[in-house]
Amino acid sequence: MSQTTIRTVFFDVGGTLAHPHPSFHALIAQVCQRNGLAVTAQDAERAEPAVWARIAQRDDGGRGFSVSVDRSRAFWLWVYQTFLAELGYASAAKTELPQRLLETFVRLESYRLYEDALPALRLLRRAGLTLGVISNWEEWLERLMVRLGIRDFFDVAVISGREGLEKPDPAIFLRALESAGARPEEALHVGDSVRDDVEGAGAVGIRGILLDRTGKYSSEPGSFPSIRSLDELAALVGLEPEV
Repeated sequence: MSQTTIRTVFFDVGGTLAHPHPSFHALIAQVCQRNGLAVTAQDAERAEPAVWARIAQRDDGGRGFSVSVDRSRAFWLWVYQTFLAELGYASAAKTELPQRLLETFVRLESYRLYEDALPALRLLRRAGLTLGVISNWEEWLERLMVRLGIRDFFDVAVISGREGLEKPDPAIFLRALESAGARPEEALHVGDSVRDDVEGAGAVGIRGILLDRTGKYSSEPGSFPSIRSLDELAALVGLEPEV
């Protein structure tokens, strides 16, 4: 940790503060099962790498989808159609099932906070730090944060669906700094994406911290700052963790 005092901490939301409940794969399985398909959460998890490979082959590479309602809807319907095809139910991809999956994932009740989210936010807020959100999410993220009981922790919320910008575009980080009245060298940004969160923040001088909950990047020590839990944030900003 540098000797520069950290005064502002920005957070990603998906995969950082909140997650689909009980999980992304479990929700896919539940919707499929309700519609007569013998899909398990494990099936959906096994299909996911192939779906990501298909996303990477798109002309847009899966980027920019959250900046408008129409683009978001088109992208996610395509994703769920692709999931169904990879699960062996290509015919179901042509039914109303992708729409039902989409409706499930835009329901506020489909999300929960990680157990370490509230303790970390409370500790940072009590220490007097400025807190903010920088997230690639549709405009309804604001309502989700209210439902999850975390909106009042944040002085600023810079959401791609409202800003028309997505991480890792430097402009969205600069907008967050301006809104928070923060200097980049006195700020951290915490998220679960190397490209969007660590590299994106670093491009404007914010220290990006990777939240690697599953140890996915543990084989690459030292390549970027990382933590396994939000409980580790206290030490990074020079605070004593709560006991």
